[in-house]
Formats: sequence, C-alpha cells, structure tokens
Amino acid sequence: MRAALAVTVENNAERKAMSIKILTDSACDMPAEELEKYDVELMPLYVIEGEKTYLDGIEITPEVLYSKMRRGVHYKTSQIPYADFVKRFTELAEALVPFMYLSFSSGLSGTYQAAMLAKRDVLEKYPDANIEVLDTKAVTGGLGLIVREVAEAAQNGASMEELVKLSCYYAAHIRHVFTVTDLEYLYRGGRLNKGTAIVGNMLKISPLLDVDENGELRQVDKARGEKKLLKKMVEYIEEKGDKLSEQTIYITHADNMPLAESFVKIASKHFKTDNFKIMPLAPIIGTHSGPGTLAVFFFDEVK
Repeated sequence: MRAALAVTVENNAERKAMSIKILTDSACDMPAEELEKYDVELMPLYVIEGEKTYLDGIEITPEVLYSKMRRGVHYKTSQIPYADFVKRFTELAEALVPFMYLSFSSGLSGTYQAAMLAKRDVLEKYPDANIEVLDTKAVTGGLGLIVREVAEAAQNGASMEELVKLSCYYAAHIRHVFTVTDLEYLYRGGRLNKGTAIVGNMLKISPLLDVDENGELRQVDKARGEKKLLKKMVEYIEEKGDKLSEQTIYITHADNMPLAESFVKIASKHFKTDNFKIMPLAPIIGTHSGPGTLAVFFFDEVK
C-alpha cells in the first residue's frame, strides 16, 4: 500500500512538473484562491488617469477606481503592449516552459493581436518553444470560467493539443449577461447616444447586454427598475443556461454588492444552487461600464 501510494505521489508530482503554464490578462475575473490553486498568471492591461498610468489590478484596485469614478474621475485604458508580451513569452521560452495565453475578447481589445505578433516573433528566435495564443471572445468572469477549466486540465496533465480543444469548446459555450445602472459610461464609450443615456437614467431604465459570437457587446433587452431587471436577468440565464444547478456561476460587480446579493437571492431559488462566486469587476472593464455594473457568467452546455 505504501509503495503504491509513493508511486502515485511521484506520478502526481511528475505530472504537475510537466503541466503547461496558463497565462491570461487582467480582464479575467477569478477568485484569488482559484488563481493561486491553478497557478494562473495574469498579465496586466493599463489604466490611465490623466498623466498617470497604472498596471491594472496591481497598481490600482477595483475599490480605489470605483470610488474615484463616483467622485467624477475619468479613466482611459490601454491594451497590453507588444513589448510586454515579447518579454514574458521570451522568459518562458528560454526556461523551456510550455505555455498557453488565453486572451480576452478581440472584439473589445487589440490585446489578442499584440499577443499573436509576439508569439510569431518569439518562435522565430525559439522555434522549439511550445506556445499557444487563443482568443476566447470572452471577458471578466466569462474569461475566468474558461481559464479555470483549462488551468485545471493543464494541472491534471493535459497536452497542449487537448488544452486547445478544451479552450475552443468552452469559449464556444460561455455566456455573459451584463447590466449597468448609469448609462453615462456607455454613452462615453460610444455604445449609446446622449439622448438615450439621459432619458434612460431619468426613467431608471437599464439595458441587458450580452457578448455575441464575435466577442462584442450587444443589447438584448432592457428593464425599468431593479426588480424587473433582475427578473429578466434570471429569465435570460434560465433560457440560455444548461444544467445550472451543476455549474459554478461567476458574478462580478462594480461597487454594487447589494445588487449582486439581490441577484443571488433570486437566482438560487430558480437555479436550485448556491454555487455562486461574487467578485469585484476588473478595473480594465469597469472603466467602460461604470460603477454599479453587474455581470453574470455561465455555460450554455455542460459536459
């Protein structure tokens, strides 16, 4: 028995040592304990306040950003530069570490394209490096759920080919549903005209948004008042989701824990589960959607 146990421990240690490293970016929202458990590395995008630039999630936190936004501070964002990718990809290639970078949606950022250019150039110098870069067409907790599944498989010894197939499967079946409580930020981002934003805020009308097959935001519905809004969110998830009682459902919010908790209270009864993970929305996303944002993520097909 002890000999068998020793072999198992040795095999597990060897499998973990051979596992493929998973990288993603700071548009990915996952619980801190899961990032640590699966050894997921987040590459930061950039948040810009006036003349000062912050590394997203490192030099500026959601709490600080949303507090300042409520006081009228305006932020801009910037994708991960090509040079940042080249530097990190080169470090891993030189260390002979196989890795996969799961990018947030190319429909919302040029980050994926920068990573692809870096991959090409690093492979020219290190042709034997084992590198994959994938566009998940997902964001925030949607990206997080994909990364969690892939990172767990990597830790369990999956090959790069298996991880690519798994990534494509989960990317094809992830679902997002968002709402915002202040339409001013969607107007600033060019997603609403000024008149619609003003009237919507006056009448407390909130849009229901999802992410389409191209990884871009689109409006699918709207509701007036919190009660109707949450009801429509739950109905959307019930319609699109698969085996919701068997899933972990991620929820992110931009300084709006009361709304997140209200959603969980309703959803737990409908979905017959308490398996929800609530997290702050990544600053890189919250700068565009604004304080008060609520987003929910789930799969429309479960293996």
